[in-house]
Amino acid sequence: NSTTDGNTTRPSLHSNNHSHGHGHGNPQAQFNPRLILAQIISLQAFHYFLLGILFQINHVLFATTVTVDRIFTAKYLDVWSAIGWVDNAAILISSILG
Repeated sequence: NSTTDGNTTRPSLHSNNHSHGHGHGNPQAQFNPRLILAQIISLQAFHYFLLGILFQINHVLFATTVTVDRIFTAKYLDVWSAIGWVDNAAILISSILG
């Protein structure tokens, strides 16, 4: 189904082509595992890049150490200390933005 508007032909909103998510009629709806993997890797890389920048800022402002433990373990996430809240805030900001 298409609607003719002067010289322009465009598809109508009510199409009889029902592909039901099998990807037969729409090439953009096909399952692409490489694209999904690339998206997962890029989101994770952006998240940890942003987290690293936030930990560097915390190092400059609050004199915290920048270690792999601080990024990948919960050892420094103490809710009862001020430095713990600095790390908690960095992880929350990184989670929201990335």
